[in-house]
Amino acid sequence: MMGVLLMSYGSIYNLGDVERFYTHILKGRKPSETLLEELKQRFVAIGGSSPLNEISKKQAQKLQQVLGNDYKVYLGFKHIDPYIEDAVLQMEEDNIHKAVALILSPYYSNYNISDYFKRANSKKINFSYVYGYYNNPMLINCFKKRIQDLIININQKENVFYLFSAHSLPEKILPDPYPDQLKYVVDELVKQLNIQDYAFAYQSAGKTDDIWLGPDILEIIQNLDSKYRTLISCPIGFISDHLEVLYDIDIEAKNLAEMKGIKLYRINLFNDDADFIEVLKNVIQSSLVKDK
Repeated sequence: MMGVLLMSYGSIYNLGDVERFYTHILKGRKPSETLLEELKQRFVAIGGSSPLNEISKKQAQKLQQVLGNDYKVYLGFKHIDPYIEDAVLQMEEDNIHKAVALILSPYYSNYNISDYFKRANSKKINFSYVYGYYNNPMLINCFKKRIQDLIININQKENVFYLFSAHSLPEKILPDPYPDQLKYVVDELVKQLNIQDYAFAYQSAGKTDDIWLGPDILEIIQNLDSKYRTLISCPIGFISDHLEVLYDIDIEAKNLAEMKGIKLYRINLFNDDADFIEVLKNVIQSSLVKDK
């Protein structure tokens, strides 16, 4: 039996989880009351919780179905239960001796992604670690298809601007592979779709004293030429709906765009769509071939 450990950042299940979730992110340091209240209000604005955990569970379930009985898929979150460490313990109890560890995000950064693999550690299990899959052609096609679908739906060809985005990280990470990986995906999509008017921006920077990678998505929208009346948001840094998309783009960025007389449309993310599950299957099986 081959084990598969899917790993994700995780999010809250309900508003009661906000404090423990962000305290875990801050390594035991409780966020200020002001920050906690702001975070709670953001979750309230998207319905009182995040869909991320349930989406991740569905991704794991569907991946199990397409991989079949020769594999057993496990799911672990970095900052909320079920934790990655608990998933590894369960794998040991199930006598899994060989496994693939895959972070659901396609990108790798030494700043925050390497920590996932430190948590996915076992003396009983021989793990094969997947250090990103941003350049997988099937992944590029998934993004391409969703951009094409949106273009068809809005039927707008003139004065359209494409805004690609991904989660910001502190500038102190540099040099780091993360920015180049994002650039690769943007360059491929722009080339394959013949997109002329576009920009890449970072979003969702943390509220710390660090300088974060930019430009920020709100800065790009604020300074966008008035000739553009339609803005297509392509958050290629994410694969599932969660706070940074449902609030930061669908509410905050959209409101700013509308204030400038611009209509913002966002591409659908993958969530548990069948084509993305096939991407995960391909990445896992390819990693096993490389290990032989």
